[in-house]
Parts: sequence; C-alpha cells; structure tokens
Amino acid sequence: MFETDFFSTYLLRISIGLIMFGMGLNLTVNDFRNIVLHPRALVVGLLAQMVWLPLLAFIIIFIFPVSDEIKVGLFLVAICPGGATSNLLNFLLNGNLALCVSLTSVNSLITQFSIPVLLNLILGFYLGSSADIHLPFWESVMHILLITALPVIVGIFVRNRWEAWAQKMRTPFKYILPVFMGIALIGAIFLEKKDPISITTQDWLWVFPITLLLNVGGMLGGAFFSRLASLDKRTQMTIGIEVGLQNTTLAIVIALSFLKSPFIAVPAAMYALFTFFTTAFFGMVISGRKISFRKLRSGLRN
Repeated sequence: MFETDFFSTYLLRISIGLIMFGMGLNLTVNDFRNIVLHPRALVVGLLAQMVWLPLLAFIIIFIFPVSDEIKVGLFLVAICPGGATSNLLNFLLNGNLALCVSLTSVNSLITQFSIPVLLNLILGFYLGSSADIHLPFWESVMHILLITALPVIVGIFVRNRWEAWAQKMRTPFKYILPVFMGIALIGAIFLEKKDPISITTQDWLWVFPITLLLNVGGMLGGAFFSRLASLDKRTQMTIGIEVGLQNTTLAIVIALSFLKSPFIAVPAAMYALFTFFTTAFFGMVISGRKISFRKLRSGLRN
C-alpha cells in the first residue's frame, strides 16, 4: 500500500473525462433533442434508479440477518446516483449514449437533495440517529459540468468539425479507455492505503449475497420497467446498466466522512469490486453484443 490518492483523486477523474469525450464522438445535438422531445425513457430510468432501487434495498435489508450498520450501508449504495462506469459500459455496448449522459447528470443533481432525506430516515429506523448531511451542491454541479458535460460537448464539437478523425478514433477509444480506467480502479482499490475495517464473519458472509442481489435485481427491474414502457432493447439495456452501477465512491465518502463509520462503507466497497463484471454480462445478454478486445489490434491499425 502507498501513501497516495493519485489514482482515486486524479487518474480516475481523468479517465472518466476521457470516456465522456469518447462518448461525445458518437453523439450529435439531435440525440439530446430527441431525449427532450420524447422524455419517456428518461422518466422510466429516473423512476427505476430513484424509486425501484431504494425499495429493493429496503426489502433486502428487512429480510436478511445482517447488522444495522450493514443495512444502512446497503441502502446508502441504493440511494446514490449512477456510477461513471455505467457510461463506459454503454459506450462499449453501443447503448443509448444520450440517455445515459442525461440520466447520470439529472440523477446526480436530484440526489443532492434526496440522499440527506432518505439516509436520515433509514438511520432513524435502524440506528435511532440522524446525520447532518449537506452535500456540496455547487461543487457537484461543477463536477458534472467539468467531468461529464464538458467532455461530451467537446466530443460532439470534434465530431462535427473533424468527422473523419472522429470516425477513425471510435474503435481505438472503445478498447484503450477501459484499460485506462481499469488501471485507475485497481490503483484506487488495491494500491492506495486505507484504514482497516473490522467486521464480523457473519456480516462478511452476507455482504456479497445482498450486494449481488441488489445489483442483479436493480438491473432486471430497470430492464423490466423499460419493457413495460415499450422501450426498445437498446434503451432497456441502457437503463438496466445505469441502475446496476452505482456511485460507490460517493457512498464510501458519506459513510466515512459524514457518518464516521467504516462498517457502513463495507457494502459500497464490496459492490465496487464485482458489479462492473456482472453488469457487463447483463449488458451483453440484453444487447446480444460481446466486448471483444481482439478488435483492438485492427482498430489501432485503421
């Protein structure tokens, strides 16, 4: 372990920005105009993310015999916005990128208000306490603009200005960017020094099953509600991925910084370890596509 936050503070943010730029190379202004003119997919996605997932988390923690701190931690994962890796997976699987960007941005703003309310409710229910949580609204807005919206806008501009170059770079970007983000995630999880967390054996045995259930149930629910709304398979996949991948970094920060509880951070840490792979498998099943790195060589040569 190293005394550094280089991976989580800098490299991870740079990789997210590059992913959003790569997504912008595949988008036009008309894509977002269609989202505004036909908002059904956006509404379904927000309801799946902000209603279905917290409800599912509450059902899970009501049923399974884990400690109250772990229950609060799982619910905290469910009420956080979608993670940046959902953008990456939709990018790799040719999902509805405009919808993905819109869901990430809108959900990130709404959760500035919903997280304090819902978290205090669950804290009062299980721990008999409350937390004075005031998420930095304007800092979050700037974060969305600089790391999410601005790179997408730049990518759209580059595509309009240099169409041939944008077309040429799409395939390499799809295979170089996951490697770049993988390095950042591995460094943040395994190389940066963190305080040790003490947790009972029983809780460890239950944390993986309940986080897996939340992940799989969230994805299936998102796809199911999308199908009920008569949305196409591509959009079903996009919403399922967006619901399945949560901003676990935010959940860990809230647990450690605001709640001062490493135990509450455990479900988020576990969730972060495996959900990229389960969600990628889900996306490939729904879309019928495969993420094949054998295309990397041909993409780089073209």
